[in-house]
Amino acid sequence: MQSGEIPDSAITASSSYEDSSVGPKNARIRTEKNGGAWCPKPVIARDTYEYLQIDLSQLTVITMVEIQGRFGNGQGQEFTEEFLLEYQREDGGEWMRFKNKRGEERFEGNDNTYLAELREVEPPIIAKRIRFIPYCRNPRTVCMRVEIYGCKWEDNVVSYSMRQGEKRAADVDLFDFTYDGIILNNYLFDGLGQLTDGEVGETNFRLDPQDLGIKGYEWVGWRNDSLDQEGQPVEIIFKFESIRNFSSVIINSNNYFSKEVRVFRMAMIYFSTGGEFYQPNAIKFDFVRDTLVEYARPVMIRLNNRIGRFIKLQLFFDARWLLISEIQFISELAKGSFTVESPPPTTLSPSTPAQRHVVNPPVFDFEVDKDSGARVEIGPDTHVPLNEEHLVPEEKKSFEDKYIGIIIGTLSALILLLSLIVLIVILRYRRRKQNNNRRNLKPCVDHVTMNLNDLQSSINGKILNGNMYNGVPSDDMDSDREFDSRDYAIPDVTKSALVVALPPLRGALHTPVRPNGTNALDKPPTYDALYAASDVVSTHVPNISSLQGVSGNSIYSVPNADLLLTIDLSVVEFPRGNLRFIEVLGEGQFGEVHLCEAVNIADYLPEDYFMNRNANRPVLVAVKMLRKNADDKARADFQKEIRIMSQLKDPNIVRVLGVCTMEEPLCMIVEYMKYGDLNQFLLEHVPESPVAQAANAKMLSYGCLIYMATQIASGMKYLESLNMVHRDLATRNCLVGTNFTIKISDFGMSRSLYSADYYRIEGRAVLPIRWMAWESILLGKFTTKSDVWSFAVTLWEILTFARDQPLDGLLDEQVIENAGHYYRNDNKQVYLPHPPICPKEIYDLMRECWKRQESERPSFREVHMFLQRKNMGYNPKDEKMNQIKVPVC
Repeated sequence: MQSGEIPDSAITASSSYEDSSVGPKNARIRTEKNGGAWCPKPVIARDTYEYLQIDLSQLTVITMVEIQGRFGNGQGQEFTEEFLLEYQREDGGEWMRFKNKRGEERFEGNDNTYLAELREVEPPIIAKRIRFIPYCRNPRTVCMRVEIYGCKWEDNVVSYSMRQGEKRAADVDLFDFTYDGIILNNYLFDGLGQLTDGEVGETNFRLDPQDLGIKGYEWVGWRNDSLDQEGQPVEIIFKFESIRNFSSVIINSNNYFSKEVRVFRMAMIYFSTGGEFYQPNAIKFDFVRDTLVEYARPVMIRLNNRIGRFIKLQLFFDARWLLISEIQFISELAKGSFTVESPPPTTLSPSTPAQRHVVNPPVFDFEVDKDSGARVEIGPDTHVPLNEEHLVPEEKKSFEDKYIGIIIGTLSALILLLSLIVLIVILRYRRRKQNNNRRNLKPCVDHVTMNLNDLQSSINGKILNGNMYNGVPSDDMDSDREFDSRDYAIPDVTKSALVVALPPLRGALHTPVRPNGTNALDKPPTYDALYAASDVVSTHVPNISSLQGVSGNSIYSVPNADLLLTIDLSVVEFPRGNLRFIEVLGEGQFGEVHLCEAVNIADYLPEDYFMNRNANRPVLVAVKMLRKNADDKARADFQKEIRIMSQLKDPNIVRVLGVCTMEEPLCMIVEYMKYGDLNQFLLEHVPESPVAQAANAKMLSYGCLIYMATQIASGMKYLESLNMVHRDLATRNCLVGTNFTIKISDFGMSRSLYSADYYRIEGRAVLPIRWMAWESILLGKFTTKSDVWSFAVTLWEILTFARDQPLDGLLDEQVIENAGHYYRNDNKQVYLPHPPICPKEIYDLMRECWKRQESERPSFREVHMFLQRKNMGYNPKDEKMNQIKVPVC
């Protein structure tokens, strides 16, 4: 709109207050022309239907829209509080109302006349025309300026028709939730949905990574025994805008065979120009069953330049369940003239193959429901229930009458057997219910319960600055935020510990521990014992120093933070209007972390910042935002965080790129990387192997893994040189960029995705105990050497592709108890196991980093040098990124 690519003739409206000054042609965003916006003639209220219509002239993928009120050179006062979107995909087709993934129709609008608001359209709209519909709860005059972001729809699909997906379990629905066509009698037709939205599902379909409250959202699934006939395939009919020349089709299918899910056994693909009759010479594709790798994968089928406007895709089951996430066609406009298929020359019985591939397009009629009197739109493909006597052959009825008793008896026996199996499974489940689940949220408790078997006495505890880990300030007690933490701390400082301080051990069985080596640990103060030998002791202490960064992320600390107040803040002020919101990464009590695109940010960065300044495209950034209701302390902490982070300049640490402090809300802009965090990046890949290569899986070589670990060690060496401590080093706090570039970040703790990685104690404070050194857990002592311990755990994550949580077989309380074994030095401590692809010298390095004595652990300078030597000769450009994605644009 702003660029003028859309002509004035393509912009129309239902009405205008005055066409010459505030007509639809004036609705271009950030443009002051005539009256300065489009203003509909009537006052807008809840039941008013006025729209601004834009003709895009071709099928377009719309991923974002932007809206602005009428500024009118300072005279305007009109804007819309909310708005809706409608779209039309085919000429003369129905107008469809947009709904997001949660089923919501309304978008938030403006609250002033001058600031433009960017709104994400998710799932993307695929349409030729779009309407902006203003909406107000109370009657008011409205004016609008708009912008549309998107690109041409290369797939050219205008609709697909198929049977609706099915429910897998009580909390797993494998439906096509975003389908925008007609849904009638469990059949979908004349619309698009999740199979063309560009989102590829994770292998574990029982997760909810988007936090929608819908497990399995990215997948559409069918069960083989729920179809009309045994062995019947799943049939999907695709309609395209024009006749196409097809090169290939990519079907993203799940192969989680341990859960009765496999890739389809065979695919049959039929082509048609007219859509009524299909060409008999179908393409047949047989998939070789993979019994080794369970990961979901894209399956490419070559279509050999076949011509058609309609495609019928039949997928045959190879297990009980078939799950499809995305289907993408590679094609181009067919050249030449083509005729519509003729009907078969002779009448064939319904059982012959040729007849089975004749599909009549939906022809709609209306039938009156005898009970309700309502008109029901029906067609041959809608599966509307008719009189069963006309649907069931006489032979079938005779068979059912004859064998009905046998069938009922067999089913009864099966039901009894299944009930017995379910009862056994439930009993086994209850026994194992206490095991940790890496991605399940752990319940918050009112107090901590711990039991270290050989330590006795009740809690007393050392208090530092009036605070302990075992409680929280009253303002934190009322907070709803669950994921509050602070990654970076002043080095060599003992904070209040989770167990505060362990007591000296008494008696013959409680001789004070004499650590091996020449450097003994600092002797903790004498208290009453913290744990009972056989009892679970509950601690309930009222105060704890807040560990939360104001925006939910981690915060840095330096040896003398007060000196920072005297340093001039050398961070550029970046225009807020150049930030385009994408999604929320995380949140805290007083702020949020947003993923955004920064436009023209290269013009504001100093010369020492390395980037491609010639590329005229937005840059991904993370924006830490302080909410307007933040108190003075939070504002001071936010300013302090900006000062600390602005001093960090290392290629393997995220840098501050700019700030927005001229108006509320205050924002700090930091780097973000193309492929997101390292934890998710690893989960999407598998170790390099011939089997993985044959399955077209995304692979990483051992050299690449060590290359990424070396960069993490380099960034930590830089922090070590500044005497700074990270406190939450893990793959979730590392970002991955092009050519496997790694930058250490601080967003992991604010993300709900990683809530299970943190141990909750009273007041909902959280600690990453599975990554923490024993002295950090028990004594609250954080040093650069405790970061070395965390680095070794992070290295273990990398070499295991983050498949398991560290010490996954232990409950959180057992992890704390394991730290107690380190303290007592009784040789009962449990180590992380040797990863299968890890050489002995690398695992030996991990064990060195997990030494009981801090002084015996290597420094990051030594770790970095060691890994560099092990990775000599590796060139990341030789590694195929192999990022198989199905982008919508």
